[in-house]
Amino acid sequence: MACSLDNDKLSSRLGRIALLAKRHLQSERQDGQTLQLQYASAATDELRSIVELERQCCPFLVFDLKEAHGAIELAITAPTDAGTSVATIFDHFRGAIADQPTRSCAGSGCGCAA
Repeated sequence: MACSLDNDKLSSRLGRIALLAKRHLQSERQDGQTLQLQYASAATDELRSIVELERQCCPFLVFDLKEAHGAIELAITAPTDAGTSVATIFDHFRGAIADQPTRSCAGSGCGCAA
């Protein structure tokens, strides 16, 4: 179970996901291996785009997207054998790790863009 994106594309994708969460995420709830997210309806087009891309690079996740109650809801379900890695995946969608430095400078984690 691994994302198929290279580091540059992964960093860009995670940036899009974090920005979406920052701007439009209204609520989140986790039930076992499923994360339920609710976004403002203004996020619909961007969220649809991200979900389509995520389905390609992370086929081990199940994405269920629907419009309801003037908002857009996304359920992400990870396989039962995902172990602890599911927490990191979900944290990206929650926007919980958006401010952490990216791994660059030969993996030092300093966050510089060199």
